[in-house]
Amino acid sequence: MANKFSQIGTQVQTQAQTLTPQQLLVSQLTEMPVEALYERVDQELKENIALERDTDHSDDAGEMENSEAQDYAETNDSTDYTDYSELSDLSGLSDDVLPGGAQKEVPETVVGETLSFYDQLEEQIGFFHLSDHEQELIRYLIGSLDEDGLLHTSLQQIQDELEVYHNINTSQEELERVLATLQEFEPAGIGARTLQECLLLQVRRAPDYDSPIKHKLERLLTNHFDSLMLKHWDRIQRGLRLTDAEVSRLQHEVRRLNPRPGSSMGEALGKNLQQITPDFIVDTDPYGQLTMTLNRGHVPPLRVSDDDLTFLQSYEGRDLKSLPRSEREGILYLRERVEKARGFIEALQQRRRTLTDTMHAIIRMQRPFFESGDDTLLRPMTLEDVATQTGLHLSTISRVSNSKWVQTPYGIYPLRWFFTSAARLQGGDEVSVRNIKAALQEIIDAEDKKNPLADEALARELQQRGYDVARRTVSKYREAMGIPIARLRR
Repeated sequence: MANKFSQIGTQVQTQAQTLTPQQLLVSQLTEMPVEALYERVDQELKENIALERDTDHSDDAGEMENSEAQDYAETNDSTDYTDYSELSDLSGLSDDVLPGGAQKEVPETVVGETLSFYDQLEEQIGFFHLSDHEQELIRYLIGSLDEDGLLHTSLQQIQDELEVYHNINTSQEELERVLATLQEFEPAGIGARTLQECLLLQVRRAPDYDSPIKHKLERLLTNHFDSLMLKHWDRIQRGLRLTDAEVSRLQHEVRRLNPRPGSSMGEALGKNLQQITPDFIVDTDPYGQLTMTLNRGHVPPLRVSDDDLTFLQSYEGRDLKSLPRSEREGILYLRERVEKARGFIEALQQRRRTLTDTMHAIIRMQRPFFESGDDTLLRPMTLEDVATQTGLHLSTISRVSNSKWVQTPYGIYPLRWFFTSAARLQGGDEVSVRNIKAALQEIIDAEDKKNPLADEALARELQQRGYDVARRTVSKYREAMGIPIARLRR
């Protein structure tokens, strides 16, 4: 998505696509963290008589997918690895069985979210290819959001503030384009200027946006918003020519929308404690090679019921029309349950492949960090980079990266942490912004505390180390790191 900005109308055109029920199921399961996946599987087991636990692959809770344990052998290119176990990952799978694996206890970890929702939004800047100027604008827009994640300050006022107080020249048209990118951040609805726009952004970002019910919901929010706010459902029903069932469904869909998307990211610094079960384990084996394991959590191995398959096979080749109606309906119902069970198992397998491919790509691009734990070795990486590596859709990478965690020998990290903006060396090579921040911290730590360096002097020090940064950029990084100005560091 290099420098790609779009208005909402353009987003509708580019994102509109027909998703089959199976593709929608895969999308939903892929987005789920492992504990939410367990609840979804448990629900499916209760609702589908043809789906059952595979007792032939029984194992204890908290296990890991053995087929996902990956050994990354060294090659001549130190930035990559050879994945020999991909063959075992694709073998031994049938349409009806999702195999289990070796046992490995993965405890839940209580993680305190140490970032405010403003900081979490700033982390997502690295997901996109943006120039330094565009990053300045989008950071200012983030800082202008209210606690609900909405933008109530006019773009005209923001333009004036940037030019008068920060000496940053821009235009309302450019701010519109940058705001359109901010509105692509997670969660959907962030950066909206009105409640109506907030809800429409969520509808247009939904995986099933092209479904009939979402089209009706979009028409409701676009053309009958005032009636919705007044709860005049009789007027809405007449205006959209809805059946009673459609009104009930639309009411359900409206309740699922979030009018305060910022509140879902934690209200204040350090107050958002949550139970975290890592979705991936990245470690080193006794030979010093990296391994990656996909956590299955408490999700049991599944299969289609052998009894149901045998029963249906007994009717193969028979003319169902000749059977009594009740018997024919029973067979058709069971066939539908079996197909749904197979589809669910296939969706779980696709989820596993998607998560594995995504994590492989992140490890390939950020291998120096996984080998050393040094975050200054993180390379510039965007969603588009991972999408290119995996061949997966950009929105798929976004959903995986915003909802998954990885456990490493150096701590547990959200996947979004590995995405970082690019900065340039004087020779033209790109480095991670974290490299510059680390160098800046080192310079400040070593400065004369009786005569601390001003931002202009800090910029010169960084330039001497090969970093192509201006004073204004240094000020921005220093403020983001929580470091006061020179006179306050005495």
